[in-house]
Amino acid sequence: MRIAPLTGLVAVVLTLVAFLLTGDTPDYDATGSQVRAFYVDREAQTGVSVYLLALAAVFFVFFAAHLARVVRDVPASGGWLHRVVLGGGLLLAIGFLTGAALTLTLVDLADEPTVSGPALQALNTLNENFYIPFVGGMALMLLGTGLATVRAAVSPLPRWLAWAAVVIGVLMFIPWIGFFAFMAAGLWVVVTSIVLSSRPQDGTPTGTDMAGTVRR
Repeated sequence: MRIAPLTGLVAVVLTLVAFLLTGDTPDYDATGSQVRAFYVDREAQTGVSVYLLALAAVFFVFFAAHLARVVRDVPASGGWLHRVVLGGGLLLAIGFLTGAALTLTLVDLADEPTVSGPALQALNTLNENFYIPFVGGMALMLLGTGLATVRAAVSPLPRWLAWAAVVIGVLMFIPWIGFFAFMAAGLWVVVTSIVLSSRPQDGTPTGTDMAGTVRR
């Protein structure tokens, strides 16, 4: 079992724990006093959440880099889709890091009496709506992987997992569905991490892939 693919599993676990620690944050239209009360009461655990989210971003970059290499080695993958995979992973990580920075700023300013309520309200609205970069990044990472592997004669992923990447990647761009698709994408990353870590060291196709090749 190889270690590099499991960085995706670690990234998802860190992300999940970070979100659970943060809890139900104030809505985008919450008042300044509500925002202040929330972050003052949950200063310590939100600080830990920010740290874990930053770590998750790092592990997502490592996973995207490994996944991009896997995609690059797929025969007839187009020769460029691995760049989409890596670019998506980088965009995802940048989104996580920026979101973590915004949350940390809220934590630091919440207990400052000189900071006005409207300022906290504006920053909280920005923080609550700052999800497009990491959702878009995750979608690109999955789409690049799925498009490169779904029709490959010899694929590093089972056919159903490649199709799942394409479907989930598309769904993440649909309003109101994207949030649930993002959660499904986390599950996809976990499964893909395990599948890739179980591949033979020489990259030999799995038994399922070889059987599919023989049938064709």
